[in-house]
Amino acid sequence: MDKGYEKEHFATFKIKSTVAEKFRKYSRGIGESHSMTLLLMLEFFEYNQIAPYESLGPRMQTLESAIKKRINALVAIVRDIEKNQTLPTKGMLDALFEGLPAQTKKKIIPSFEEAFRNSEINAKDRPKIQTEPDHKDIRFMLNRIELVKPRFGHSHWKLAMDTDEIKRLKTKYHVYHD
Repeated sequence: MDKGYEKEHFATFKIKSTVAEKFRKYSRGIGESHSMTLLLMLEFFEYNQIAPYESLGPRMQTLESAIKKRINALVAIVRDIEKNQTLPTKGMLDALFEGLPAQTKKKIIPSFEEAFRNSEINAKDRPKIQTEPDHKDIRFMLNRIELVKPRFGHSHWKLAMDTDEIKRLKTKYHVYHD
């Protein structure tokens, strides 16, 4: 007898004979009575919020692909953080500590002439830092400015440039902030 349903009365359904045979086989296969098998089936569909005519195959595949997309997006976010925040900060710290003398060595103070000669040599070896904008770059940016006139609100200017072009200009003029 079914536990919890001992005092309930039975009801009959009219089912096609081929469907009834199939249901009886299925119910014997899972080892439950016909009432419990039908109850388990109904609870399964209600709990998973699916209809009996829906296939679980594509639904599970779409769920799996959605999870994979989210994981890939998280990996991309972590890589972006590493590329744009961690590595530049590490580079700055390395450059800062590279200029410091070792603690065990005593720093020998050079004479004025030696320091002046060393600064001339270092100035020749250093790359030229461009701080003044190049006229070509200014024309390049001015050609990409568009006037945007929305239906509501004020008109404004939009700079239509690719991220690669912006990155190139930032590295050229040593701009490291956003």
